[in-house]
Amino acid sequence: MNQRQIEAFRLVMLRGSMTAAAEELGTSQPSISRLIAELETATGLTLFVRNGGRIHATDAGSAFYREVERSFVGLEKLENSAREIRQLGSGRLRIVAAPVLALSFLPAVIERFLAAYPRVIVSLEMRSEGTIQRWVSSAYCDVGFATATPDAFGVTSAELYRLPALCALPARHPLTARERIEAGDLRGERLILPSYADDTRSPLDRVLRSAGAGQVPAIETPYGATICALVSRGLGIGIVNPLAAVDANPRRIVFRAFVPQIMFRGFTLCPQLQLPNPVVQVFLELVRAMIAREVEVGDGSRARKGLSGAARRRR
Repeated sequence: MNQRQIEAFRLVMLRGSMTAAAEELGTSQPSISRLIAELETATGLTLFVRNGGRIHATDAGSAFYREVERSFVGLEKLENSAREIRQLGSGRLRIVAAPVLALSFLPAVIERFLAAYPRVIVSLEMRSEGTIQRWVSSAYCDVGFATATPDAFGVTSAELYRLPALCALPARHPLTARERIEAGDLRGERLILPSYADDTRSPLDRVLRSAGAGQVPAIETPYGATICALVSRGLGIGIVNPLAAVDANPRRIVFRAFVPQIMFRGFTLCPQLQLPNPVVQVFLELVRAMIAREVEVGDGSRARKGLSGAARRRR
């Protein structure tokens, strides 16, 4: 039994005659008849009977056809999968990201991405800045999202966003009455600041010291989401990346513009020797589009409004 015999049998069943099947396969009717005879010999089944010059499937032929059609449906699924893989690389996307991106923004992007490409398998890992660069450099992942300036060998990077810091306040703090918080307003306050692993910490220290608010912070942490959680519990005032504000509870934490501006940056990282991968390209295009729409990159005031709107829509 071979594929040619099966194809001939299937077309005879679908078209109702050996002549029609021969025309579709671009061969002769005797060739189709011979293929059917060979299939009957190979299977030990009588697949057709002749009646008045026409052929009809036997019960065995009909039962065999159901099995053949089931196999062809499986083949069509495989062909569709192969087409998707050709269009979207391996069909797998491995992402590693800093917490501020992995906890809120990227899940929203993945939701949109999988709605369009549901068969792509996505892996999202949340790691430290150093681990992100090592994983990308060694091609352990397809794409990384970092918040510290990349300096690893074997990595290509591009700036994803540049956003002005927000001041995070406990919801009942007196400073929430102000539209913006100046560095000098934080004199004597309990501060919750990014650790020195964050590129923004050094310029933030300079701004606070020059404004007379250079007191030792009560808490330091490298994660914007952690700063927001601590501020929500009334443990101090924080300075955060606006992306950390997206899913915050407005009943417990309030965000205000911080001046002078301190800029948070984000970067996309890819292995330098990575072959072109449609999965990665499609995902990155969606990331850039959603960043542009949600935070309106490059305009601090509009960025804050965009993020606030995004937070309202998700609650």
